[in-house]
Amino acid sequence: MNNPYEYYNNKLGIKISFLISDKSVDAESIKVITYNALFKRMNSDTCTEKQLRRASLNHDSLIEFNSLCQEWRNRITVKFGSPKQEVKKSWFEDHFEADKKAYDFFSAHTYGDDNRKLPLDLIELYTYNASVLNTVIKLKTNRKAYARALGVNSLNIWESLSNDVNQFRKVAHKLPTSSRGLRIQVNNYLKEGYISIISGRLQNKNAQKVKENEQMALLDELLAKHTNLDNVQVCNIYNTVAERLNWKTITSQTVGNRKEEKNLVILAGRKGVNALSNKMLMQNKRKAPSMPMIYWTMDGWDAELLYQATTVDNKGYSTTTYHNRLNVVLILDPFNKYPIGYAIGERESPKLIKEALRNAFQHTKELFGNYYKPYQLQADRYQKKHLTPMYEACTVKLTLTKVKNAKSKVIEPFFNRFNREYCQMFDNWSGHNVDSGSKNQPNDEFLNKIRRSFPDKEGCRMQIITALEADRSKKREAYVNNWENVPNEYRSEMLHEMYLKALGETTGFTNSLEPDGLNVKIEGQKLCFDSFDINFRKLSHLEWAVKYDPQDTSKVLVVNAENKKGKIEEIGTYQFILQEKYVQPMALAERSEGDALELKSVNDFNKNIINYITEERQENARHLETLFQRPELSDTLAKLILVDSRGQHKDRKSDNRLAEKSKKVLEFQEIVETKSTNESWLNQQNEYNKSKINLNDYL
Repeated sequence: MNNPYEYYNNKLGIKISFLISDKSVDAESIKVITYNALFKRMNSDTCTEKQLRRASLNHDSLIEFNSLCQEWRNRITVKFGSPKQEVKKSWFEDHFEADKKAYDFFSAHTYGDDNRKLPLDLIELYTYNASVLNTVIKLKTNRKAYARALGVNSLNIWESLSNDVNQFRKVAHKLPTSSRGLRIQVNNYLKEGYISIISGRLQNKNAQKVKENEQMALLDELLAKHTNLDNVQVCNIYNTVAERLNWKTITSQTVGNRKEEKNLVILAGRKGVNALSNKMLMQNKRKAPSMPMIYWTMDGWDAELLYQATTVDNKGYSTTTYHNRLNVVLILDPFNKYPIGYAIGERESPKLIKEALRNAFQHTKELFGNYYKPYQLQADRYQKKHLTPMYEACTVKLTLTKVKNAKSKVIEPFFNRFNREYCQMFDNWSGHNVDSGSKNQPNDEFLNKIRRSFPDKEGCRMQIITALEADRSKKREAYVNNWENVPNEYRSEMLHEMYLKALGETTGFTNSLEPDGLNVKIEGQKLCFDSFDINFRKLSHLEWAVKYDPQDTSKVLVVNAENKKGKIEEIGTYQFILQEKYVQPMALAERSEGDALELKSVNDFNKNIINYITEERQENARHLETLFQRPELSDTLAKLILVDSRGQHKDRKSDNRLAEKSKKVLEFQEIVETKSTNESWLNQQNEYNKSKINLNDYL
């Protein structure tokens, strides 16, 4: 049976739903009046019924019980019992309210070294306990209303509250059943709040065998020892100390439990900082680039292909080994795992890394028509001090990985896939991740039988090149097509001059400009280089260091340098790109149209130099003409030697002679350019030879 009574503002009320006769009202209503009629009566000045509370969310509308007529009060009392007795029963329940803040607090609470959470059943129990305690505190604070509800003038407050708490079973709480226990619980709750409700063993306050700071520190440091002591060894050492200090001894199980709890703290000591970084510390989640050429990563890899090599000692005895492996420095674009560059050698070295970068830039020229830098290059810290300047010249943004942080490199999974997809197809495959002791290995016995069929170093190198080029061919079309999607801000062309400066090889010595050009010996071959830049001729007194691309020696970069006892020190204040010198055939019968064009370009260049010299000398003469008109210089030796520009000085005669011979040179050039159609070519050539014009005479 529902309770129609409720106290409000210290007055006894009756819920309207238990009086009215309209539809959709409480089924136990005495139905003495309609809602509209009752509403009019309560708003009438002559009616005795008084509204005690308006209806609201979660609250019924109340009429003051004593304002009802005696007939209605009698009918309510007969049906629902004495108001005082019923109110007394419902008083505690009516003031109970679930505490949402308590639920949030207990849900967030953690305990133990590993920050365990409370189970859901305890969160619910502790929330109900807090809610009931809130009700107890509320009723204790409003003692007068509580006493009136109980129908007494004086009361033992804790005894009464304890009785009500014990009878209240609307929620499953577990509070002390005695009045003294309840009082202690309430006082603790008022002082400490929600935490006072939680069991001590769930607050890290329970007694443990290892509980003092010194004890825990000793145990943890034994566990973190780099010698990786097992549980029994740690237990024995700890107990030796414990017995002397009157500590409680522990078991190996206690050590095992502590090892699991403190794994984060002890891992670095047992396995190293790198193990901590790779296994326990937070890792970034990354996605591959959405377009090519914005991110390259590079690393070295010992290819899992074996080759045979024969060595001869100083006594002439030869030894053949079959366990040899080559190292591959690979540059990968993670856009579609494209091997943009690579180099193969016996071991990783700065020279091999430079060769791989050259290969990458040469490949960008093959794909896109010019050398292009990646927007970002990731490399490890191998030879950091020596290689960083080269890396920085090859990219817009350089990123160096942490030491031994394999997870930061997307190239590691590429090596694993490449090994399975390509290398495993060869008979000389050494196995997957052979250095790690993986069980996924080939038949060692069979490998030993076929070892004499292993390729030599060059054959093994060609196996790797074939596999890498096959992987390139699968991905090249997608790589090139997506180049169109790269915004201009991420495209960075690398000029040939910068390419050679950053990645070019050096000859190891300096060269001087000679009349026929810069004669350089590159990898055993004599080559000659020159430039049509007149500024290079002006600096003919300097020594030059030469930088070249072994794959393309048609152009070289020269940088002014000094040779100090065999050590080349680049100065770098001047640098030029030189072209390989065009070689003219001696025999006229072997001349071609290309020869004539090259000859003309040289003659035009020399003509420009002659004009430059002439103009320079004329400019000097103009300055000196004014200078030597000053009386204080009238009898100087300089004036006797250098006459003004209108005199008959021999230099003036030389200028005229140079102009005449230059005219003959131009006539000869016209002959050369038309030789293929002019029948008198040989006769004209002979006439030219008779004139014996030598351009060196001009200078």
